[in-house]
Formats: sequence, C-alpha cells, structure tokens
Amino acid sequence: MKTYARTYWFTWAFLVVAAALTGVASMKDAFFGGLFAALLSALLTKAYERGGPRYAPLFGAAAGTLWVVAMLYRVRWFGAPEDFEIARWTLGTDISVHAAGFAGAALMTALLARHDFPKALGGGLLLAAAMTVVPYGVIGWIDHRVAGPVELVLMVSADVPADEGPVRRPGALRAELTAAEIAFLKERMLVVEGPGGHEAVDEQGRRYWPLWRRKLIYPGNPGGPVRTLLVVLPPGLNAAQTWNVPVHQDPQGLAMVTLGAQKGVRFSGGQTSQSVRLEVTLTVKAKETEVAYQNLQAEVFRASPVGDLYADIRTQGLPAAFPTSLTDPKKPAKADDKAKPRRPSFSDAPAAK
Repeated sequence: MKTYARTYWFTWAFLVVAAALTGVASMKDAFFGGLFAALLSALLTKAYERGGPRYAPLFGAAAGTLWVVAMLYRVRWFGAPEDFEIARWTLGTDISVHAAGFAGAALMTALLARHDFPKALGGGLLLAAAMTVVPYGVIGWIDHRVAGPVELVLMVSADVPADEGPVRRPGALRAELTAAEIAFLKERMLVVEGPGGHEAVDEQGRRYWPLWRRKLIYPGNPGGPVRTLLVVLPPGLNAAQTWNVPVHQDPQGLAMVTLGAQKGVRFSGGQTSQSVRLEVTLTVKAKETEVAYQNLQAEVFRASPVGDLYADIRTQGLPAAFPTSLTDPKKPAKADDKAKPRRPSFSDAPAAK
C-alpha cells in the first residue's frame, strides 16, 4: 500500500509543479487534473514493478502520452471549443510533462524493490526533470522562432485636401507609428509630420496614414517576440482578391509589404521566413457602377520545423480609424462623380449612389 501511495503522490506533485513551471495549465487545472492522472499512475504500480528499472520508464511514458491524448478527445467531445483549441496548442508540452511524470514514478517504483526510498526517489526525480526540461526547451525554441505574435499596421491613402489630414471617427482607436517604424519608413518613403499625424508619401505623391493596428497572437506564446509588418494598400484596387504575404525571418523583425493588383506583392525589409506566412484578403461590395471596399481580413499560417503543430490565427473584423473617402454616404453623389475612381473605404456604410 505504501508503494501505491508513493507512486501516487510522486506523480501528482511532479505534474503540478511541472505544469506550473511550463505554463500549460492554470494552477487549478493542474491541481485537479493531476489528481486523476496520478490515480492512473498509481493503478499501474504492479506493472512498473514487473517491468523493472529498464522497461518501467518506457511503459510509464507511453501511459502518460495516452492519458494526454485521451484527455484531448474528452475536451473535443464534451468541452467548450475554446478549451479544445487551448488543448491543441499545448499538446506537445502536455505530453512532455505527463510522460515525464509517469516515467519518473515508474522508475521510482521499480527501484524501490532494489534500493532504499531516498535513492529511488532521487532516480525518479532526475529522470522526470530531464524528460521535462529537454523537450520543453525544444518546444520553447520552436515557439520563439515561429509562434510569436504578428502585428499588422495597415497604411492607406485618404482622399483629403493637401493641407488637411483624415478625420478620425468618434471613439475610434487612433493608430500611431512607433519611432522604429518611422525610421524604417524613412528609408523607403518620404515621411513628414502633417495635420493628421505622421504621413508617408510614395513616389507618386500619394499620402498614407495608418488606418488600424492589429496584433495576431498565438495563444500558446502571447509574450513572445513580435514580428511587425507595415501593409501598404494603394488606392485603385477595385476587386476582391487575396494575397500571400511573407513575413520577416527574424522573430522581432520589421518589414513593409505593398499590395498590388492581380495578387502582386512587393516585400521590403530583409530575409523572409519559411515557417510563417500571412494571407490577406480584401472583400468588396459592388453596387450599381461603384465598388465599395468593406474590410481586410488577415490570417497567419505557421509550420514548425517538425511539422504543422499550430492552428491558424485570423482577424475577427478590423475597424477603421477614419473614412478614406470624402463622399457623404447619406447624400446622393453627382452624376459625374460616378466616373471618378474612389479611395478604399473600410466603412460598413453603403456606398454612395
């Protein structure tokens, strides 16, 4: 009975500590989840003893892995969708922690038949710690290089007089350029301080302002290094289309991409990543002879060096900080206005007639 109890408490304590240190679960989830996992480990005590120090750790690691997979399907079938997504994102670390805990308990149980308790406990702790640190270090390195947040800054040209800036919508969150972004833009465009804040001017004299800023975060690594991408959307794009946009290879890199017609992309900023890419989709709404721009959707795709382990992260609506057209949608436009090209409008209001 003592051997069963030692196996149980060793497994439970290790799972709680490892889960807390690796961040795969809250303390509450680690506490109660470890209780049931440790119960399974204790039920395998006889199998650990028969396997001996050579085979018991392998049997325990396999049992811990199967336990995590079973819990993943339990959440999938009976849990909330967001809980299942979190379980998918932390699957690798969950398996590492549980396989280590079960293997350490198995080795400790097998050594108890040949050595005293302190030696058996030391062997179990050493094995479990090594099995946790090494895989988690590899996972942490992959997440650092691949799964950090991607921050998008959309630059658009607004139809405003030369001595004015765009009028911000009431209550809209103002998108501002950082000092590093301004310095980066100055190497590629003319950047001046205008009535609407910092504005970038291209070679054709078109003025651009940041319409919105959005950070797409992989929940398994919310505090990781941030890739920043300045997306320039020129006026005159009059059809819905999708662009495959590269991002910087450096997890903390800063780059600029200019979108063009027929899926054209001009990237500037250094080497691109082979593991992270961005898909940008422009949706439009045609009405009579006009085309009204509705919104821009962005989705991040990630592939780790050992396979596709990550769910895709997409935007859920991108509110514009200011209108990009002077036309009042409540007033009818003049007949000759229909022939004029319109600036992109990210407003949900219907297009002018």
